[in-house]
Amino acid sequence: MRILGKRRARRAGGVTVEAALLTPLLITLLFGIIEFGFVFKDLLVVHQAAREGARLAAIGAPTTEISDRVESSAPTLTTEDMIITQEYRTYSGGIWSSWGTLGDIEGVENDAPANAQIRVSITYLHPLACGSFFSRFVGDPGDTTVNLDSAMVMCRED
Repeated sequence: MRILGKRRARRAGGVTVEAALLTPLLITLLFGIIEFGFVFKDLLVVHQAAREGARLAAIGAPTTEISDRVESSAPTLTTEDMIITQEYRTYSGGIWSSWGTLGDIEGVENDAPANAQIRVSITYLHPLACGSFFSRFVGDPGDTTVNLDSAMVMCRED
């Protein structure tokens, strides 16, 4: 009877050791899944905001209106951490020109000519929820942000 009690005590100790070894691994896995979810959600928002800006630019809206639409299309993101670039290029003689900065004509419409390609690019500095813990996997070790980039191109309508 006494031998049976010692075996149970040893088994209980083994379970405790196994739990102590596996718990940090499981917690790390859980927080990794959560972090990936936040990054993926913000990346989808950045893609959608770039698409909204490119669509507005394609119909000739001025650059300030395009920037405002991009920012309003990303309500869950911090606009101070967002860099918006608006460019266009034209096709002539069988080749595309280099990208130039999109401007305005008297504040009424953008200066891209008809049939030009307009590109709205966004770079968002996504803050990592777990700080620098997972930064070695998604960016620079020790950094607490990750760059999320998106660019959408549409043709300027007449």
